[in-house]
Amino acid sequence: MHKLLNRQIKNYLNGDSEQLPDEFLNAIDQAYQRAEEERHWYEQSLSSSNGESRSRFNQLQGKLSELEQAKVELEQSIRKLRATMDAGYDGIIQINSHGFPTAYNDTALKMLNMTSTEIQSLSFEKICRRFLKNIQNPQIAFNQIRKAIVNQEDSNSILIEHNDGCFYECKAKALELDGQVQGMVWTIKDITELKLKEKEARYLAYHDELTNLPNRTLFSERLEHALELAKRKEDFLAVIFLDLDEFKTVNDSFGHAQGDLLLKKVSQRILVALREHDTFARLGGDEFVIMLEDVEDREAIVDVLDRIKHALDTPIMLGANQIYITPSLGVALYPDDGSEAGELLKKADMAMYNSKKHGKNTYSFYSTHFDSYSKFRLSMRTSLRRALRNQEFYLEYQPKFSLADKKMVGVEALIRWNNNDQPMSPAEFIAEAESNGMIIPISQWVLEQVCRDIAQWKCDGNCCCPVSINVTPRYFQHGNLVDDLQSLIDKYGICSSCIEIEITEQAFISDIDNAVARLQVISDMGVNISIDDFGTGYSSFNYLMKLPIQKLKIDNSFIRSLEESEIQHSLVAEIIKIAHLFGLSVIAEGVEHEHTLDLLTTYECDQAQGFWLSKPVPSNQFFQQYLAA
Repeated sequence: MHKLLNRQIKNYLNGDSEQLPDEFLNAIDQAYQRAEEERHWYEQSLSSSNGESRSRFNQLQGKLSELEQAKVELEQSIRKLRATMDAGYDGIIQINSHGFPTAYNDTALKMLNMTSTEIQSLSFEKICRRFLKNIQNPQIAFNQIRKAIVNQEDSNSILIEHNDGCFYECKAKALELDGQVQGMVWTIKDITELKLKEKEARYLAYHDELTNLPNRTLFSERLEHALELAKRKEDFLAVIFLDLDEFKTVNDSFGHAQGDLLLKKVSQRILVALREHDTFARLGGDEFVIMLEDVEDREAIVDVLDRIKHALDTPIMLGANQIYITPSLGVALYPDDGSEAGELLKKADMAMYNSKKHGKNTYSFYSTHFDSYSKFRLSMRTSLRRALRNQEFYLEYQPKFSLADKKMVGVEALIRWNNNDQPMSPAEFIAEAESNGMIIPISQWVLEQVCRDIAQWKCDGNCCCPVSINVTPRYFQHGNLVDDLQSLIDKYGICSSCIEIEITEQAFISDIDNAVARLQVISDMGVNISIDDFGTGYSSFNYLMKLPIQKLKIDNSFIRSLEESEIQHSLVAEIIKIAHLFGLSVIAEGVEHEHTLDLLTTYECDQAQGFWLSKPVPSNQFFQQYLAA
C-alpha cells in the first residue's frame, strides 16, 4: 500500500519527489510496514482463533450428541423398566415421604381396582383402607402395613384374604436414598392359586378321594379330640366299624369302576342315615368307621345301627344291574370298652368280625370274649398254613347210593385235619379258612388230591365212579377254579366226567349272570355240577332255569327234620317234585335212619348218603371196601 501511496504523491508533485523530505517518506514507509506487519499478525491471530473456536464447537457438538444418545437410551430404559413392572405378577406402588404414590404399575391398579387418576388423588392410607375393606379385621392388616412407615423398617409378609375368596400377600419396604428414608415401596402378590392348591392338598390329606368322606387321619384326630371332651364332660361315645358283605364279589364280577361307584352310593345312603354332627369316615376298601357323640345309651346307638341297615335294604343300581349289599357292624363304647382311640377302633373291629361270623348283615357290641376269638383267628391262620406245609390234611370218602337199587353211584370227598394227632372235621376249621383266605390253597390241595386218587383207582383197572368236591364260595368267586380243574385233569390224565363239583347258593346268588358263565365253562369241560345245601339260602327255583346243573342236594337239616315234624314231609316231597320238573336228580344227605330212607324212597328221591348207608372212610379203605371187589 505504501508503494501505491508513493506513486500517487509523485504524480501529485509531477514526479518531483524530491520536494518531500526523505524522513517523511520513510515515516510513511515505516508506518505502512508496521501496518502490514500488524495486519499479518492479526490475520494469523484470527486464523488461530477460528481454529480453536471450531475445535471447541466440535467438542460441544460431540457432547450434545452424547447427551442426546444418553437421553434416548435413558428413555428406552425407563420404558423397559415400566414395561417390566407392568408385565410382572406383583403389584408395586412407590409412596413418597408425604404418603402419596409417586410410581405404580398396571398390576397394582388391577389389584386395587383403581385407575391412574384415582390412585394419584388418594393418600396411601386411603388406598390401603380401600384395598382392605373386604376382609375380616382390616385394621389389624392396615397397622401391620403402616408399621413399615412409622418405624422405617421392612414389614413381614402380611396375608390378606378377601371375602370373595382371593388371597394376597403384602410387604412394605422402606425406600432409602443416600442413607435417608424417602418413602416406602409396597408390593402386593396374588397368591389365590397357591392358597387354593394348598387348600386342595390339605383336603386330600384329610379326605378320601373317592367318597369325599374323612379319611383315617382326620377320623383319628377327631376321635382323639372327642375323647378329650368326653373325658372332661364324662360323656358317652361310640365307635362303629362297618364292613360291606361280599363287596369283593361285586368288584371281581363288575370291575373296579363299578365297585367304586357302589362305594360312593353306599356312603351317600349311610350319610343320610346319620346325624349331622356324627363323623363318618372311610378307612379304605369297603371298610368304614363311624363316631357317635352325645349318645345317651345303647338304645340310641341301636337306633343308628338300624337306620344304617335300613338304608341298604333296597338294591343299588349299577347300570342295568341290581346289587344287594349288606353291612356287618361292630360297636365299641367309651368308657366301657376303652379310653384310647386305637383301643376302641381295635375292639369295634373285633365286634364287626363277630357279626361276620354270625351270618353278616347284623351288628355286635364288643364283648371281652372277642379277645380270645381274635387270638384264635390269628393262631388258626398260622396253624392252617403249617397244616398245608406239613401235609396234615387228608381225605375221606363217603359213598352215595341210588335209592332205586341201593347201588353205589358216586362218592363225596371230605377233608379232615390231623391237628396234633387230633382229627378235626371241616365244621371246625372250614369257616375260619373261608374268612381268612386260606380256603383257596386248601381247596386247591383237595382238588389235586382227588384227581390223584381217581388216577390211582383207574390205574388199578377199576372203573371210576364220580367223585364230588365241595367248592366254597370264596374259591368259586376268587380262586382259579376253571384253570385248576383243566390243569389237573390234563396232569393226571383222568376223565372230566369222573369229577363233580358241589357249590352252595352263596357262591353265585350275588352275581347270577357271572356265575352262569363260569359254570357253563366248567360244564362244557364235561364236569358235573350240583347245588349243595339247597334250602338254606335263598331257596329260589328261578336260578335253576339258568344254571347248567345236573343235581340238587337237599340240606341235611331238612332230612333230619323228617324224623321230627310231619310238616317237613310235604316240603321235602315238593322240593323233589319241582327238581324233577327241571330235569334235575335229587340227592338227600344226612340220612341216619332207615325210616328216613324209606320216606325218601316214597318221595322218589334219586340218591342218598349218610351214616345209615355208610360213614366216610379214608382213601385206601374206600378203595379196598368199594372198588377192589
